[in-house]
Amino acid sequence: MLDALVIAGCLSGEEGDAGVAALARELSAAVGASATLRARTGGRPVGAPLHEVLGELRGRGARRALVVTTHVADGRLQRVAAAAVSAAAPGFEELRIASPLLASEGDFAATAAALDEALPEQPDRVVALAGHRGSECEAAFARLERALRDRGRRDVLVDSPDRLPERLLDHSHREALVVPLLMSLGHHARHDVLEDLARTLSAQTWPHSLAELPAIRALVVDHARKELP
Repeated sequence: MLDALVIAGCLSGEEGDAGVAALARELSAAVGASATLRARTGGRPVGAPLHEVLGELRGRGARRALVVTTHVADGRLQRVAAAAVSAAAPGFEELRIASPLLASEGDFAATAAALDEALPEQPDRVVALAGHRGSECEAAFARLERALRDRGRRDVLVDSPDRLPERLLDHSHREALVVPLLMSLGHHARHDVLEDLARTLSAQTWPHSLAELPAIRALVVDHARKELP
């Protein structure tokens, strides 16, 4: 049995987030940890950073712990989390980190299926899924867009907020729906996506997080189970 489950991500917007609260409950039930804690890996300086939370756990005598991030892609924030886990590992008997949401071809297909169901195609509408910036994230977004195209969804663009406006020029005759490709409705989702990007595009918004989708939560839980000792 695990001594602790650590859910790590940009905590600034996770308080009161129904999707993340449901994810935390399902993860706790799946891994059977004695305690569940939150940690920050990026975003605004709200909440304790991951390395501090792991240090506190080690000081309290925890020996087996699992870190599950709320990261969508294997980008900079996931690497920061992995580095914190690697640095703290000598103080634990077992300390592991689960993969981010999009870690395999199966993950891309499952996520595309969940988005296809949650955001059905509508005539004269283009769906703009906006995530984090960064080359690794943009590569993952391109793969997800291909997975959606494999399902026949040529009305969906997946990219970072700064790249989407130019890409949407080819779809200017269609109404745009801006969707946060993020696990929680944190500061980045609310301000950079739902406010700034939507205003730039004069677009409608889908004010929900990925963690609100049961199929997405199930995928995160499955990644966590694979790391259990």
